[in-house]
Amino acid sequence: MTMHDLLQRVLREPSPDDLWRLHPHLLATDAPAAEPARELAQQFYCYLNCVRSKLTSKQYSLLAATLAAGSVGVIALQEVLHSLHADRTQAISNLLVGGLAETLEVFSTFQHVKAWETEFGSVHDEAVWHLYAALWQLSAETQPDLSLDARQGLIDRLLAVVRDPNTGGALRAALVIRLFQVLLAIRLAPLLSELQPENVSQTEAP
Repeated sequence: MTMHDLLQRVLREPSPDDLWRLHPHLLATDAPAAEPARELAQQFYCYLNCVRSKLTSKQYSLLAATLAAGSVGVIALQEVLHSLHADRTQAISNLLVGGLAETLEVFSTFQHVKAWETEFGSVHDEAVWHLYAALWQLSAETQPDLSLDARQGLIDRLLAVVRDPNTGGALRAALVIRLFQVLLAIRLAPLLSELQPENVSQTEAP
């Protein structure tokens, strides 16, 4: 299974198993873009494993269905990859300024996720710590002239609903997973572009 195929699966219905399958693809490349992608994939893998271990099968299935229902918009794979290929800096800036916030707002309206609760706040808090660092790094790469206060304000606003103590555990899980999905797509996009000629030649080979 190619890296592109695995990314599609992770964006459609994320599972620790598919992130595990993605791992050797990331280890096999020494491209500079691979290191942040490996780190993010590891954090995503650990978070999903923990979430899955703490939810019932029914709850996890409902969470997966919610993520699938929210797979339109900025998370649509081809749209994300196309925009990143056309203008990576602008695409990431758009996501940080508005696109991701809009996606998280959509998730906050899913009443069936609010209908059940699970409390493992420290797991979410640790994941949000890593996501904050990943968002900060992306912002620094694409908006290097922002002041510390401006960058902090941008990311704090983006993560406000995830850090809100009034946001239920189930909803926080859905929001954290969506953030991991979007960031992983951003980090893998340059690697997919580099591997495209190789994949094409392999496809055309008899």
